[in-house]
Amino acid sequence: MTQKSWMTSGLAIALLTLGALAGCSSQPTAQKPDAKPAVESAAEPAGESDSADAAKGTSRPVENVTLAPGNDPLAMVLATRQPNTEGVGSEQFKLNYAAPDKAIVVVTKTGLADDSMAAIRTRYEFAATGTEGAKWQLTQVSEQNKCRVDRGSRDWTSDLCK
Repeated sequence: MTQKSWMTSGLAIALLTLGALAGCSSQPTAQKPDAKPAVESAAEPAGESDSADAAKGTSRPVENVTLAPGNDPLAMVLATRQPNTEGVGSEQFKLNYAAPDKAIVVVTKTGLADDSMAAIRTRYEFAATGTEGAKWQLTQVSEQNKCRVDRGSRDWTSDLCK
């Protein structure tokens, strides 16, 4: 291995270590329109689409979430993050630019310290404002969850766990 590849590997390991220490399993990924996902979530099998789930009506809306307009949808969502007091196993943040005027941030938390819910996924949808300063405005927030065995659906659903 060359010195450059060793440095790159060391940097990647350092970033993953910092992410783990901060309660994240991996670094956030940004995707441009028509781009292939760079990282598949362990909780999200290949081919499963956040957009398709919302279109099928399997997400429940989250009320009373407000964010001031901003320049970076991912930074806006990260700013709302609360300290981890429940012992979340992993937390993944994904940013996808679904269109030039639409951004989606999906936060997936797995390994929850909950006797009925195994994972929760929150989807934040943003629309471009067309103004100079704050480029993105939050338009919708929805949630899905996966239940533990014998507590409800093991697939992503809007149904609450038992």
